Amino acid sequence: MARRVIYSIVDCTDGRFAVAVVAASGTRYWRGGMLTLAEAEDCVEDLRAALASCGVALVRLDEPDMGQG
Repeated sequence: MARRVIYSIVDCTDGRFAVAVVAASGTRYWRGGMLTLAEAEDCVEDLRAALASCGVALVRLDEPDMGQG
């Protein structure tokens, strides 16, 4: 079974965006200070590419499970 990392893009109260990530181990990561939603989405795509090279799937928090575990 492939490992998964769950993420969410957060709309912060200061008008900026952040990417919140929870690894399979339960460790939480936060990258904030992005000025636009597009910048946050680019951050997610960079993370997705890096994790894919390690065999890890990046899944959005509100996506359906699709029977993957």
